[in-house]
Amino acid sequence: AGVVVGAVLREVQNLSEISEIALDADGDGEVTLDELADALNVECMMVDADGDGVITEQEKVEALRAAGVQDVFDEYGMSGADRAGEQLVIRERMMDQLDLPPTFAIEDYFAEIFGRNLEEVVELSPVTWLPLIPLIAIDNSVDLARDIVSASSSNAFESAGCFYATPWVLYSSLFLQAFSLVWATFNYWKVSGIKKMLLPTLVKEGADSEAILLPPRYLDDYLLDRFDSSPSIFGWGERFFTGGGASSSPPRNAHERLFGAVGAKFPTVYRDSIRFHAWLCVAQIVYSTTQIISRDVAALYVGANVGNPETVLPELMLWSVFVVSALLQLSLAPTTFLNYCFVTSVEEFVKVDIVKKSISEDGGRRGAATSEKVLVEG
Repeated sequence: AGVVVGAVLREVQNLSEISEIALDADGDGEVTLDELADALNVECMMVDADGDGVITEQEKVEALRAAGVQDVFDEYGMSGADRAGEQLVIRERMMDQLDLPPTFAIEDYFAEIFGRNLEEVVELSPVTWLPLIPLIAIDNSVDLARDIVSASSSNAFESAGCFYATPWVLYSSLFLQAFSLVWATFNYWKVSGIKKMLLPTLVKEGADSEAILLPPRYLDDYLLDRFDSSPSIFGWGERFFTGGGASSSPPRNAHERLFGAVGAKFPTVYRDSIRFHAWLCVAQIVYSTTQIISRDVAALYVGANVGNPETVLPELMLWSVFVVSALLQLSLAPTTFLNYCFVTSVEEFVKVDIVKKSISEDGGRRGAATSEKVLVEG
């Protein structure tokens, strides 16, 4: 949880400095589409197919279908400048959609979005821990069978090596690790894939041409029909764990069609999914290090009599791998969370109240009044 919080706070700090990054080539305090295109090294491609100097909607659609899409796993190592550039591209899209004044601060908008969702993700309630009780009970059965209260008990070494040597504990732990890894990867892959469909595409026809902002990919029925965020068994799992998913809560618009089998329940379901998985990783790390790894290390260090001498070292190595795996999964959580915030706060999910708060009063009454009128009518 601390990893998620730290990464999000760092992202908020980066957003607060968004106008100061090197994307503003001419130093005028405003990052134009051309400056964004140059800084982000966007793809060069022909948009005006017939060369008549007028770009039609159909030409934009054809260009959008031909444009390349960044691999979702590139998100993991995305630089601060690239992520800031994405926010500014979104700002251009929102300003065009909602007729917002130049004083609209996208950094304030996303900072507020991050804060609201972060409060929900880090919330620790009894319901969060409830699914973990059976899993912890399986491991604790090794100690309880030997009248051991915890790893700090005087007879704790009697269980050293027995976690590995007890089949149901070993296999259930292996299953949990595999399940947790798939869960983390799917959360990351799903929200990152949806984000790619929601991002406007910035292209240039040539080095000296003006940048062109193409609409998000999900607005093209051809691309939307071929996008599947709930492939194979994952779609079945989403419907099972959400009480029918899209069958009981069908998508109300093209944006929600991106959510796949989970349907309109996506915002709540995947916020909870990110939260439960983060705390699952925390529980695995804490339990493994304090109850098994530290005990095995101490037993080997002092040469104590242990429950199963032959399996102490394999047990220590395997549960250490479990901890490393959980840490790697937690390292995906910040990017997963940030992308979740993105896909639930743009296009059809724009938060009008936060947009209003993110419009600086310095832009004058006319701009703010015009924007408010558009937002209320929308």
